[in-house]
Amino acid sequence: MILEITLIAGAAAAGLATAELLARVHLKRKAEWFVHAPRSRTENRLHASAFPRLPQKVRIQANREGERGGELPRPPEQLYRVLVAGGSAAECYMLDQANSWPMVTEQILNGTAGRRRLAHVGNMACSLMPCRSVTPLIEKVLPRLRSVDVVVLMVGASDLVDWFERETPAQIANKPAHLQLFCSEHPGGRFTWKPSGTALYRVCRRLKNRVLRPIVRNTDVGASRLKHRTMRATCQNMLTESPDPAPLLESFRFHLTALIRSCETNAATVLLARQPWLDTEVSAEQELQLWNFGQGSPFRMQPEAYYSTKVVRKLMLELDRVAQEVAQAEGVASLDLRPEVPSDLDHYYDYLHHTPLGAQCIGAAIASKLTELEADQPNLMPCASGRSSE
Repeated sequence: MILEITLIAGAAAAGLATAELLARVHLKRKAEWFVHAPRSRTENRLHASAFPRLPQKVRIQANREGERGGELPRPPEQLYRVLVAGGSAAECYMLDQANSWPMVTEQILNGTAGRRRLAHVGNMACSLMPCRSVTPLIEKVLPRLRSVDVVVLMVGASDLVDWFERETPAQIANKPAHLQLFCSEHPGGRFTWKPSGTALYRVCRRLKNRVLRPIVRNTDVGASRLKHRTMRATCQNMLTESPDPAPLLESFRFHLTALIRSCETNAATVLLARQPWLDTEVSAEQELQLWNFGQGSPFRMQPEAYYSTKVVRKLMLELDRVAQEVAQAEGVASLDLRPEVPSDLDHYYDYLHHTPLGAQCIGAAIASKLTELEADQPNLMPCASGRSSE
């Protein structure tokens, strides 16, 4: 009896080990990278006092391609497919899916009278993702998607925040940041035999999302912003000058150029949506809503110094100038969004991020620009010819 139990246990262990090794080979072979886990659903309840101007219920839903957005029609005849990439202002993490500007863009496009093709806008932007990380993500994601008509890029602010948090290095290596930091699912990293570190765990999670569609519910999301705002407001060292920004600007120019060229390899059109910010003389009330731009990440430490909004505004203007120059040099469309969004706390909830009203302004402006670009290029690539991730 003991021998039989031992044999059965051994066979089961061998079977699990074999299944695990096969799952590892499968995941490595497919080499799929997803900012959001495919078909995942999250419902966040925001901390009310941290974001009084925002709706408290935030839904984040990913389609089977791992984009924040709705499922693509099958088959996708006459589909006008738009992919959004960039940092937190494009991710819209604190906004409900319907209020995020990519979804506003999709709604406006599909509500346009006489439109011949259904528009689909998928969002794979991620908070704090610098331009040097968007490029390898694009290179990994675009080839497996069904053909994309337009890539909309909103980049730059994350590069500035990253430069500040790394204490303004005088030299910036032209290597990508760790892409795994920004992806919920990826083939990178080492598998372990700890249950949550196995390939089987990843496969089962994907199957669970596909079949059961569970909703992950989080409460008090963003409560840390209260602490971060206090850290900035009480800091005694507010810097009114920055070191020479040439390393930041040169790095941004290099990586934005590479990013645009990577996008053009797999998409018919690139639109550089130049990120707006609270472009005004910041009032005392507005100042209390700010929390970043410190020397060091407030999520990991108490920064000993923060940069003033005058410094931030000057550097954002420089980054915007470089973005415009790169767009012109590469021959891609660009859209200055600052005139489209009023610089007040009805449209921004901090220096870089937008309320639903601000997102509505951005979505409307981008939808208008995309309509213009689509009219100018009637022979965009047909979306039914590409590949699916399934």
